[in-house]
Parts: sequence; C-alpha cells; structure tokens
Amino acid sequence: MKSRFPLVASLPLLLLLMMMMMMMFSSTQAREQGAPCNTPAKADIVVLVDGSWSIGRINFKLIRSFISRMVSVFDIGPDRVQIGLTQYTGDPKTEWHLNAHPTKESLQEAISNLPYKGGNTMTGMALTYILNINFKAEVGMRPDSRKIGVLITDGKSQDEVLVSSQSLRDSGIELYAIGVKNADEIELRSIASDPHESHVYSVRDFMFLVDNVDDLSSNLCNSVKGPELLKSMEVYDEGVSTMWVRWEKVPRATGYMLLYRPISAIESQLVYELRVGGNIKSVQLEQLIPNTVYDITLHALFREAQEGRGVTLPRPPAGVLTITDVTHSTMTLRWDAAPGAVRKYMITYQPEGGDLSEVQVSGDITSLHLSSLISMTEYKVTVTPVYDEGPGSPMLNTIITSIAEESL
Repeated sequence: MKSRFPLVASLPLLLLLMMMMMMMFSSTQAREQGAPCNTPAKADIVVLVDGSWSIGRINFKLIRSFISRMVSVFDIGPDRVQIGLTQYTGDPKTEWHLNAHPTKESLQEAISNLPYKGGNTMTGMALTYILNINFKAEVGMRPDSRKIGVLITDGKSQDEVLVSSQSLRDSGIELYAIGVKNADEIELRSIASDPHESHVYSVRDFMFLVDNVDDLSSNLCNSVKGPELLKSMEVYDEGVSTMWVRWEKVPRATGYMLLYRPISAIESQLVYELRVGGNIKSVQLEQLIPNTVYDITLHALFREAQEGRGVTLPRPPAGVLTITDVTHSTMTLRWDAAPGAVRKYMITYQPEGGDLSEVQVSGDITSLHLSSLISMTEYKVTVTPVYDEGPGSPMLNTIITSIAEESL
C-alpha cells in the first residue's frame, strides 16, 4: 500500500506538467505560424545564407528553422511573394531561384532540405553574386515587385562589403542584415538599408534567433506592403545655389531620402542623396549649380516616391575686368572678386588672328600681369571664376597694345 501513495499523490503534478507542455506546444505552433502578411503586393525576396564552417551543422538546423518561420507569414505565389535562396562561403551557390517554388508547401520543403555547404565567409562576393545572378528577370524577378535581400551571417566578412551592398541598394533592393554570434554589427549596418533600427538584427547565439523572427517577419511584411504614398511635395525659395523642399509627413514613416541631380549642368550629371529622419518635413538642398534645372525624387521609407523639379537662379555677374599699364608687350589685369567660394580664376587672352593663351590663379587673387605680348595688336581677355560645382559668369574686356619704341 505504501508504494501506491506516492504514485497517486503525483498524478495531479503529472497532469499539470502535461497541460503545461500542451500549452507550450500550442504557443510554439502559434509563433511558428506568425501573423499572416495580408497584402496583394508583389515582392521578390532573396535570402542570402552564410554556410561557413564556423556555423556548424547543429546551428545550421536552427537557421533552417528560422528561415522557415520567417517566410511562413507570406502568401507565396507567382503573383504575390517569391523567395529565392543562395548559400555562400568562398563561392556562392544558388539553392533555388525566385520562380522555383510557386507554392508555400514546395518552398517549405526546399527549406527543410537545405544542405550545409561549409567554407569561408566571403560576404562581399555573395552580395555581388545575388545582384548579378538572382535579381534577374530571366530567373523570376518581376518589374513591378518590391526587391528585398535578407542576409544571415555569423561572422565578419573576409572581403569588402561596402561597394557590393551599395550597388544592391542603388539598384532599388532593400537590404536586411541578421548577424549571429561573431558577426560584426558595424559591418551589418554598412550592408543594411536605413533605418537600421528595423533592418539590422544582432543576436548573440543561434538559439536566440527564434526570439527575433516575429519582429523580422513584421518588418519584412511592411517592406512588402510598402509605405503610404506621399501626398504632396513642393519646391520653393530657389536661390542661386540652394532651394527648399517640403512635404506632408507620412504616418509611420521612419525616414525620408531625397535624390536630386542637375539635368542641364556642364559637368557630369551626378545623383546626390540626402537622408533625414521621419520627423522632418522640409529640407534645404545646398551647393547647387547656378542657373540649373534639378530633378528631385523624395522617398518615404526609401521606397515610394514623389517627383518634382526645381530650378536654381543664375549666379550674379562676377564683376568688372579692368586693364591698365598697357605697353607694347605687357598689360596688368585687375578684376572684382566674384561672389561665393571661388576655387580659382581662369584667365584667357588671345591676339586677333592668333592662338589662345591660358593662365590659372587661385581664388584669392584678383590681379595678374601679362607679358610677352605682340605690339599694336588687339587682345580679347576673359577672366572666369571657377567654383567646385563648375565655372561662373566670365568677365570680358578688349585692349590694343601700344607700338614698340624701336618702331617709331
């Protein structure tokens, strides 16, 4: 009889443990399913997985589970979300392209069978690889989809990542970076898109990956949906080298990016970028080229855009060029200092019917003595201020040298 009492006494405890295990299992199932990402938007997502030796086979199983839960919230299909995957070490390998798995069941099966590669950590090469190989129309990328890359790595790259990640972002691809254990957070931030608060995840161990999957899936869903469209953008207060841009604030926007470029400049047409926080509603563009048309694009959350156009005013005339102390072979040039930060002055002088000569002086000089001129000859003289953004308005004058004394 004594042997039966402990068993009877332990029954409530066993039932309690079984109920707790069932609740934990139910909770785990709910987390694994995640909140569905309900959106008709199209997205092409390429997952870039570090398969280096430092991860190990056991931790690689946790990565497979993490990816499975991350993608489980999406509506997978040719007209919805497509997901490709590349595993990288010293040489990246496409495990499957964007259009390889048109159903969630097929995709999940591929994830569960993802092999472990092993090798070195060459993240820069891998980022270039997915741009050139995976984000392509011939393997399923659609022109009207949102493009997203998700990097999962456990260490610092053994090659350069700045240029390759910038190339992806310049191509309109939004980047997430998930680093585990020995990953370099500074490097992750250099790879990921802004804002880093929602695009960079740093986890101290593989077992904690699961704690971040719901937040990541939620942010990915927001990227798939895209931000609310900007309602208006206005360009105003155009100056000689500045102009203001303002817009209506977008709810839940975490930042804005302005891209602006001159479309009638003398020099090469560079695209300039300015980023501000989500609480900013206006910004001044500076160091613009005078008398130049600018195309301006404003991105909320660095995705959707409003376009506009501004025109800078021409730079004021530089001033007057005076020529004095003229002899048969010399003259002295004096000119008004041009407005603004002049980098240098370019002086040209040309005798009638002769070759053009050129002299350059620094921006703080406003006079120059010319010699070895031809007597009794008309000279056309030009002084042009040169700024960092290009040449300004020239100052012109004409003078005739005197007759040489030996000719009298």
